[in-house]
Amino acid sequence: MKVAPALLAVVALAGCGGDDQKRTSTQPAAKGDPGLKVWAAQGCGSCHTFAPAGATATIGPNLANSLGGKSRDYIRESIVAPNAKVYGGGTSIMPEGYAKRMSKAELDALVEFIAKGVRAQ
Repeated sequence: MKVAPALLAVVALAGCGGDDQKRTSTQPAAKGDPGLKVWAAQGCGSCHTFAPAGATATIGPNLANSLGGKSRDYIRESIVAPNAKVYGGGTSIMPEGYAKRMSKAELDALVEFIAKGVRAQ
């Protein structure tokens, strides 16, 4: 049986929708942190390693490595336009469209959460 490419894309993206990674960080974020709530709601930990969120997935890059030392504007662009800064001219496997999935306040909270986290590591 042949599986349509669109179906494969849906299945691949479905893995980015949940955040069931176990908490392994020695410095996890406070559960009430609004950025952590957005992180969990958007399923970021399904693909990324990020110690402040206790996420250890390896599909996407470890955010401490890929975003360490980067500005908040760079982090925001990496979320809302993941193909804008892809090295080597390819395309990112990160889904597009996060700017439409979140309110400005949610995006701001997520950017702040990641920015604080990459500075602390």
